[in-house]
Amino acid sequence: MLVVSIIILFVLSFQVMPVAVGMDAKKTPAFQLISGILFLVSGQMLLFLLGVWLGSHFMHLLIRMKTYVLFIGFFLISVRFNMEAFKIRKGERTYTEGKASFYIMPAIAQAMNTFLAGILFYYPDLSANLGHNLIYLAVFSLSLTLLFVFIKNQKPALSVISLLYMTGGGLLMVISLYFIFV
Repeated sequence: MLVVSIIILFVLSFQVMPVAVGMDAKKTPAFQLISGILFLVSGQMLLFLLGVWLGSHFMHLLIRMKTYVLFIGFFLISVRFNMEAFKIRKGERTYTEGKASFYIMPAIAQAMNTFLAGILFYYPDLSANLGHNLIYLAVFSLSLTLLFVFIKNQKPALSVISLLYMTGGGLLMVISLYFIFV
């Protein structure tokens, strides 16, 4: 199950790409760039922790239907990923550079799927070690953010991000089927 949770956390870290590609590393002052990157990564981690906390308060009520809940939850997250891929391709889900405080709301908005997955990480199948899960999510999010900050916000970049979103949605769909059949 460790491999499954690492794959899920890797796919969830894809959500930083549309916001990171909007940050222009050449035009943005270093302080604003660093604080924007920190907002993105901390938004992922904060909403994941909030989801785990919320899941620990009510998911015990659904413990008997764990397989169905995991299937439905990750299936819906994969559908959201695929729907967002089309918005990204059109350029509707990227953000232009601005002050560092402008990245607070996009950081929270882009991490909603991470919040939903965090709720599902209550179950013992996925929550082997919360500390390791946070480290994986932070490393994946930080590396993708740093990579896409230095890529220009142009059509080829949006196509790559859209393709990665579609691939991530497909992986989450396969994982949701894994939970229902295993």
